[in-house]
Amino acid sequence: MIEQVTQDGFTTAAVPHKFEAGTPPIAEIVGLGAAVDYLSSIGMERIREHEVALTAYALRTLHERFGDRLTVHGPSEPAMRGGVFSLALAEVHPHDISQILDQHGVCVRAGHHCAKPLMKVLGVGATARASVYLYNDEADIDALADALAEAESFFAL
Repeated sequence: MIEQVTQDGFTTAAVPHKFEAGTPPIAEIVGLGAAVDYLSSIGMERIREHEVALTAYALRTLHERFGDRLTVHGPSEPAMRGGVFSLALAEVHPHDISQILDQHGVCVRAGHHCAKPLMKVLGVGATARASVYLYNDEADIDALADALAEAESFFAL
């Protein structure tokens, strides 16, 4: 990137070299390659099947346990969505949900998720967002539901 450096200043190399500062992200490239190899060894179709099955279990479990007191935004058909659940529990603020769930070892995100226009369309200021993937199973969904029940109990809904 630099052609010459002196005590009084520097001159840059010619384009495009002057824009190529630093060491390339070699470790990140190697890590990405390992991740691609790992996912390829499992098979993306198998990963998607797992995600859809777990999403179906989550939607069914949450509906059975909470009924209309819990809103899960998005399509109700598991195959039409990913394993991401934007949740609204009765009148409990998403940050309060997040705090209670954290105390029970369940990690969610709370906020507008960089999607303020969507939040406006949904008529909410924020949601609590849980997600599942290859490394999750039905026990994780049960833990989410149990922690949501604790939040509901704490706020005496």
